[in-house]
Amino acid sequence: MSGQVPAARPRPPAPAKPTRARRRPALVALGLALVALSVLATVYLTTTLGETQKVLVLVNDVARGEEITSADLRVADLPLSPSDLTPVAEGLAKTVDGKRATVDLLAGQLLTPTSYAEEVGPAEGMSVVGVSLADNQMPTRTPLTSGDRVRIVETPVAGGEPPVEDPFAIDAIVRSVAPSDLGDQTVIDLEVDRADAAALAARAATGRVALILDSLADGNG
Repeated sequence: MSGQVPAARPRPPAPAKPTRARRRPALVALGLALVALSVLATVYLTTTLGETQKVLVLVNDVARGEEITSADLRVADLPLSPSDLTPVAEGLAKTVDGKRATVDLLAGQLLTPTSYAEEVGPAEGMSVVGVSLADNQMPTRTPLTSGDRVRIVETPVAGGEPPVEDPFAIDAIVRSVAPSDLGDQTVIDLEVDRADAAALAARAATGRVALILDSLADGNG
């Protein structure tokens, strides 16, 4: 057995100390901003979606050109949320009463500022012709109202023979009906195609015309 001393074993290297990750201030600030924004959005939606506004809604159909009255309107609660809707507030009900519909309005529809005006002219490409008719030239048991679809038909001279071919006729829409100041006649404002306006006015002036009331369901006019 030799008297040599065994060589000392080398010590293993000491473990490296963990390095602490550096936090970037910009990312931290961005994260805090996003959290704050989400909290504000939640609070806003919770508050806003629970709020409502009182607006005007149609309870009756109102044809274009027809007068809107208080009986045609009711108040409804509409959620107050971001949207493109611009309904008329309840407080403006008195200013709407007596105005005329600029478009055909349906029951249940929201009233908007563009759906009524003081006066309403004919639609694009259309004309309005006033026709004065006696009771024997129009239906009397079914009162005419704005929006009715009618036909104005040329009639023969009194006591003359009926035409062999289909008589001249023009489709029209009733816009207003009023008693005439001259005798027992009714003045009816009719909206017709611009191309038919002159022909209707000329024939109405002769007094040799009659009015036919058509069904709205037929889509005539």
